[in-house]
Amino acid sequence: MKFAIIMPFYNAEKRLSLSINSIIKQSYSFLKHVEVLLINDGSTDSSRTIAKRYAEKYPDNIRVFEVPNGGPAKARNIGIHNVQENTDFVGFLDADDILSSNMLENMAAFLEQSDVNMFVPAFYYLDDFGEKQKISPHKLNYRFMQGNRVVNIESEPLAIHFYIGGTFLRYESLKEFSFDETLHFGEDQLLITQFLLENHNYGLIADAGYYYYRDMKGKNSLVSSSWKKPERYTSFLQKVYQTYLATSKEKFGTVIPYVKNLIAYHAKLFFYKENVYFNEILNVAEQKAFVLELQQIFNEVGASTILALDTPLVVKEMMLSISQNGWPVRFETLPLKEIPLVTIKENYRIGKPAVIELILEEQLNTLPNDGRFVAVTRFGECSAEIVTRKSEQKIWDIVVRQADTIERAVFKLKPYQSKVQFFYKDSTKKTSIADVRVMSSLLGKVKRNIKLKRDFK
Repeated sequence: MKFAIIMPFYNAEKRLSLSINSIIKQSYSFLKHVEVLLINDGSTDSSRTIAKRYAEKYPDNIRVFEVPNGGPAKARNIGIHNVQENTDFVGFLDADDILSSNMLENMAAFLEQSDVNMFVPAFYYLDDFGEKQKISPHKLNYRFMQGNRVVNIESEPLAIHFYIGGTFLRYESLKEFSFDETLHFGEDQLLITQFLLENHNYGLIADAGYYYYRDMKGKNSLVSSSWKKPERYTSFLQKVYQTYLATSKEKFGTVIPYVKNLIAYHAKLFFYKENVYFNEILNVAEQKAFVLELQQIFNEVGASTILALDTPLVVKEMMLSISQNGWPVRFETLPLKEIPLVTIKENYRIGKPAVIELILEEQLNTLPNDGRFVAVTRFGECSAEIVTRKSEQKIWDIVVRQADTIERAVFKLKPYQSKVQFFYKDSTKKTSIADVRVMSSLLGKVKRNIKLKRDFK
């Protein structure tokens, strides 16, 4: 099996060697089976020298291409056009990310059992806080819980995939596609989605990992900076999301659930607190065009898909408000539940009391029907401390939760309170919220962290 790995880089001197070494040290013979195409996208630091040094050491396996700075789409296309014809699969690696050492071996073994044109490994964040590093799984890693397998996007519409890092595509099939060079973000998900709408299925490699590096102190990545560019808004919607909708209708005669889930999952990012540049970047006319484009897209996606998202209620309420009202944006909350809607957050620190927080999703000034949240253990019952918002919560400068409304109910447990049942009690009834086993949760978290770090090493 012959693999080609394309790696564009721009001023990546800090981590470029780590990334290249993760390919060279693969358990599947690098010298026999792997070609690396390093695309220097106009770097001005020493990363060009680093790349040249590897090419000189491995002249049969590593090639370096020098191009003027033109963005990752152009760099990747140059890589595809220079892949050797005897290549079976082409993969992509960003210049600060890392492949697990067993990735190519496990992929080759998977291909002996399954005939697919695309496959991906499990995806992990490698967060660097300076002296401290944290490894955490991507939200979409639930796809890998059943092990190595083939996913069909029509029968598993929630198994969405849109990032290029660690993705491998059959070279003969990839030749029919190219990255849109007019896009400087989202070009990877556009190609992947068009590829899947054509091929319908892809493979999951659960026992291999792609480690995506995030500089949590610097936060200067292409992804984070893209929110400050006007083309990240209306133009992006038209070139990416609208292409998904049009292609799905062309191929399937309708917008299939997979495409609806993909758009909803990705579009929610416009409303997260770290992406709040809407008013700063766009003038009023541009804001109107963007919101009306979003309204059209959300109406295609549908309210049921938006409501099913695993995201804070305020984000779903904003998406539905845009879908219903268009421009100008008029934020509307959803009807209140009889039992307050909560998200459970468990905080465990060794040597400290366990803290369980019930985050109230809805906007409430008081709990309905003289209600209260209680925790029940074998030692008795205790009520939560109710914490209100100190300030308004906003999306795009629009108030979505008022100050002084209830934000969370907090329980600080004693060390001996290891098994806890949480209830909502009002004047008429007592409703179960959740059961938590503190020691099991704590040990489970420790074991998961140890396993992630062991697998990474």
